[in-house]
Amino acid sequence: MPLPQKALFALTYMLVSGEVELPREYLARLLWAGDQDVAKINFRKMVERVRKCSADGWPGPLEFTASNACLSAEAIEADFSVFSTDVQTLPRLSAMSKLLTRQFLDEASLPAGLKSWVETQRSAQWESFRELFFKAKAAAVSRSDWVGVKDSARQLLERDPGDAAVREALLDAHRNEDRSSSPLRAASGAELVLSSRSAVAPMAVPAELPRLVLLPPQNAEGNSTYPARALIEDITISLCSLRAVAVVAPYTAARIRQDADKIAQLERHSISYVIDTDISGEGLFVQMIFLPSDSILWAERFRLKPSALASHRRQVAQMIVTAISSHLQRTEMVLADYRARPEVYRSYLASTQHLNKFTLPDVRRARNAFRETLKMRGDFAPALSGLSRTYSWEWVLTTRGDKDLLVQAEETAQRAVALEPQLASAHRELGLSRLYLGDVDGSLEAFDRAEGLSPHLADAICGYADALVHASKPAEGLAKISKAIRLNPMCPDDYFWIAAGASYFLGEFHEAIGYIDQMGDSSSARRLLAASYAMAGDTAKARAHRRKAQALNPQFDLDKWLSVLPVKEQWQKDLYREGLVKAGF
Repeated sequence: MPLPQKALFALTYMLVSGEVELPREYLARLLWAGDQDVAKINFRKMVERVRKCSADGWPGPLEFTASNACLSAEAIEADFSVFSTDVQTLPRLSAMSKLLTRQFLDEASLPAGLKSWVETQRSAQWESFRELFFKAKAAAVSRSDWVGVKDSARQLLERDPGDAAVREALLDAHRNEDRSSSPLRAASGAELVLSSRSAVAPMAVPAELPRLVLLPPQNAEGNSTYPARALIEDITISLCSLRAVAVVAPYTAARIRQDADKIAQLERHSISYVIDTDISGEGLFVQMIFLPSDSILWAERFRLKPSALASHRRQVAQMIVTAISSHLQRTEMVLADYRARPEVYRSYLASTQHLNKFTLPDVRRARNAFRETLKMRGDFAPALSGLSRTYSWEWVLTTRGDKDLLVQAEETAQRAVALEPQLASAHRELGLSRLYLGDVDGSLEAFDRAEGLSPHLADAICGYADALVHASKPAEGLAKISKAIRLNPMCPDDYFWIAAGASYFLGEFHEAIGYIDQMGDSSSARRLLAASYAMAGDTAKARAHRRKAQALNPQFDLDKWLSVLPVKEQWQKDLYREGLVKAGF
């Protein structure tokens, strides 16, 4: 039966407080702040609406006399009654766990008079849940019992990551679950015992812990390979043992994974670190992403066959958590900076979105956006790196050989390197500008430094690939860009353009065409596409794309462009000239 929201608040208050009857005046003060004469009038209107809900003669849960509000004699069912009922421990723990995935009176427009009371009830519910958790742990026997205990422990740790007693109980439950799973235990041999005193280096615990989420593999629910699922479980449990991060509970992580707008969900839950996982025939792939700067801190592929997972899953889990802990330490200062100036990082991330398309309008939009970020903070090295890239990319896209653009790109990248020597993207942009200035060896040195600082930064590897192609090493360049695409499968268009260039100089013209076809906007690669079709023997398509390229840039001068194109060996220029001439340039 529908009731007005304020009537539901009154009903909830009476049920939770155990009050069968309360004065109308008292409830009016709780439900309406301000002028109490107005509150009484509003209460009378509410009573009239409640009585209309019972117009068919069915008794409602609330009844009113001239002076009081009363609960009806009929039994009233409420989900929060689980906190006061006396049912078996483990089923009750499960019911509480499900209920606490939402807050008590969540998303309701609470009256001012109830806010303090509601907060008290929420705290009391969590305390009841914690007390029952320890009782359930003592009563657990079967594997399903231990699974329920573990899920509840992780839920408690998400709320209070510093609860040492719950953390120890979680690790104990994990060990007990394994003992009750004999087939796996027999196969696992010597186990690496997980403990909060494991090889993970200690970290200072900040006042407000950053939040980390482990996104399970897409097929985790349907994966029938128990060792694979157990490996993800081991990683989750080990992460929960860290004292310097709050781990998002698995049910929330699963919802984020399934959500169409993951970024919005990550922001909603104030998550700073994402551990993304994928299980396939090639084994387990794990990457750690720092959301404030949208950067990959670490990534690794563990090529383990399902048969090997059973015996090595604990060791692999500990290796992964040790790596994660190390990167948590390294980003402590950056995270503190983000918390102090979040608007700078948001502006920077918005600016980088314009670089997903390799077109002149997008590059110029990105430049203006990076400049706006730098107005907020002039020494923000990531924004300087992005600004440097816009100069280098404009030089490529305009094909006018404007050296001033490259000089600006190099100077801006050098400023970024000076401000933050450990920033891989700064070295990446320095390498890109030096590449187009013709300093191929200096470029390779900068890209090597970038990859050394961040071996899994796809953008740095992409730039390194470009430099190798221009250094007349297209095979090495193709290997690098293939790695970059694997690390960043939903990559920007310039990745495919570089892969196409490497394929062209290897004489794999159809492969070059295939890479360009994968670009979201291939207009910037029209000349290379025309040359590739010409070398592949399709003159008609070559000339069609040549006409489109000329329409986009009528001032293109073949000889002038080839004279400034920075390649180390003449054979590359000759091969490119041959394709362009055949296409009609």
